[in-house]
Amino acid sequence: MPDLLVDLDAGLAQAPLYQRIADSIRQDVLSGRLRRGERVPSTRSLAKELRVNRNTVAQAFEQLIVEGFLEGRHGSGTFVARELPQTQFSPGTSRPNFGQLKRVALANSPVPPAAYARIMDPAGPTPMPGIDLDLRNGLPDLQAFPLRQWRRIVGNQLLVARKDRMNYGCAWGQPELRRAIAAYLGRARGIDCSFENVLVTSGSQQGLWLTASLLAGPDDRVMMEDPGYLGARSALGSLGARVVPVSVDVEGAVPAAVAAAVRQQPAPKLLYLTPSHQYPTGATLSAGRRMELLELAARHGFMIIEDDYDSEFRYEGRPVRALAGIDSAGVVCYVGSFSKVMYPGLRVGYVVAPQWLVAAMVAMKWHVDFMPSMLESAALTQFIEEGHFERHLRRMRAHYAEKRAALMQALQRHLPGALHAPHAAGGMKLAVNVPAHLTREQALARAAASGVRMFDPGVCFADPARAPNRLMLGFTALPTAQLQEAARRLGLAWK
Repeated sequence: MPDLLVDLDAGLAQAPLYQRIADSIRQDVLSGRLRRGERVPSTRSLAKELRVNRNTVAQAFEQLIVEGFLEGRHGSGTFVARELPQTQFSPGTSRPNFGQLKRVALANSPVPPAAYARIMDPAGPTPMPGIDLDLRNGLPDLQAFPLRQWRRIVGNQLLVARKDRMNYGCAWGQPELRRAIAAYLGRARGIDCSFENVLVTSGSQQGLWLTASLLAGPDDRVMMEDPGYLGARSALGSLGARVVPVSVDVEGAVPAAVAAAVRQQPAPKLLYLTPSHQYPTGATLSAGRRMELLELAARHGFMIIEDDYDSEFRYEGRPVRALAGIDSAGVVCYVGSFSKVMYPGLRVGYVVAPQWLVAAMVAMKWHVDFMPSMLESAALTQFIEEGHFERHLRRMRAHYAEKRAALMQALQRHLPGALHAPHAAGGMKLAVNVPAHLTREQALARAAASGVRMFDPGVCFADPARAPNRLMLGFTALPTAQLQEAARRLGLAWK
């Protein structure tokens, strides 16, 4: 006779004691630990072992006998049933077959099959064996973040207004944070806006999707830079929109390509741009082209989504005013984020748009996201208002400029002539020309074999075959010594 390892915590904690005993024995039967036809201890001995009333154990046995898991034999005791009920609950078959539902879900998903594995990895890009220098992404240097100061502010927000910070808030975002964002954008980006034009979002991607989903729908034509940001292409594709590629050169998006697109029917509904620091080329949209594109938008009635990607980090020349800062016709929706200046896990972004569009975005956002985080919003407001944010930004701009210069010098030493010219005046990545005797794929493979991962901008092209023989190195996250070591390894790997 086997011992019954009854777990009184089995099942629901609030369930009656007899039911928890029955749940535990049932699981032992289904798992095979108690075999069919095997005798189980008496109610008296089990009650003594569990230190419970015998009637409680008897009630559990009665339930299992009624369900068909146990059977009583007069004069012999209680046994596991020889023919078990509900065999579909056995470990091998207890999970329903969701194969058909999975196929339907994936068919309805805007995500291409090749990207599914990447999305299923919640921790981000999967580390590769042998890779110790990952320079693919332009991530912030988290070691340089003023964590002690931030911890003090977060703790202060919990102490001074605990109930306010732990309750529901405003779907637009806290008014104090929206005012702080509007004031900062006025100082730093030349955008004259009220807090009523600001919507706080969970990162810039949510702001991009909300804006695009209200301005375009299935089969609508939408324009975006080619090459361009994959997140934008994904968001626009999720709406069923038809993406019209707009060519890019050293001065950014080409207005002639936009003019050609708007002459075709149906007329495009919007244009997605990264004018301050074009993704991924790093080009800055020239002043003349900015005026041309604003005029085209006003004349033909399409909106411009300005994603101010990496605008905070400019190392050469004067900062360029945001497109929204010179928009007198109200055709620009401005999208930004604190992820690159603060840290990605903060998940605070914002949209600056006409009030009617902000109200519509709030109505749509309500279905999936009641409000931004109250605690982080309050802490960020204090961080900005006390001047810490802009001081931190100035420090990081100087810090990244030093890293960038060190990497450029190392590349010139170990890979003469490989540094792409003209190099971007800002941003968090540098472009490197692949040697003529290698393809991008071969160069990536050799770099990986030496422990270095790089970013392939070819994935940002509508037609990857058009991508130049060029790769990119993110220089902001790693220490200078590791950047120099990466350049040394590439020099050896690409010989």
